[in-house]
Amino acid sequence: MATKHTTHIPMVPEDRPKQWINEVTELPERPAGFKTEIAWDGLISCDYPKGTPRKLTFICSVEWAWSLAHNRIDNYYLNPKRKRCFLWNNWLDDGGTWTWRWDVFACTPAIKADERTIAAHMLMDYWKEDARCNDLDRYHWINNSGCLSVEDIRAIAREIW
Repeated sequence: MATKHTTHIPMVPEDRPKQWINEVTELPERPAGFKTEIAWDGLISCDYPKGTPRKLTFICSVEWAWSLAHNRIDNYYLNPKRKRCFLWNNWLDDGGTWTWRWDVFACTPAIKADERTIAAHMLMDYWKEDARCNDLDRYHWINNSGCLSVEDIRAIAREIW
């Protein structure tokens, strides 16, 4: 879905959060009954949203830079609803249109837990599945932190790669 919203992408290293010397932290415990459903190719069984998200919590932004012509920047957002919680990606479509787009990556039934816990486990489940199905490697750097700190993002990566 196209959008007028733009996520900030740091253009110089000084704009990124500090990533080299960080405290090693543990992820919050997975809540009982927490189950993430991954949305491949826009197919998701849990009340797929019809428009762009409204109430959002920024999780983080990470970037892969495999070559000058091959990269990926994901900007993750948590979108809680009454019955479900969605993991969205806001990404720049550089395939000729240069527009910002929104995609649902995952959902989970609403559960009593804080945003950090939900975001950490949804993102970890999504990255695990993307690594398993698409051979996704570890991101190359963290562009921005949100409800997940740099330490949290690195803890998730340690669990997967």
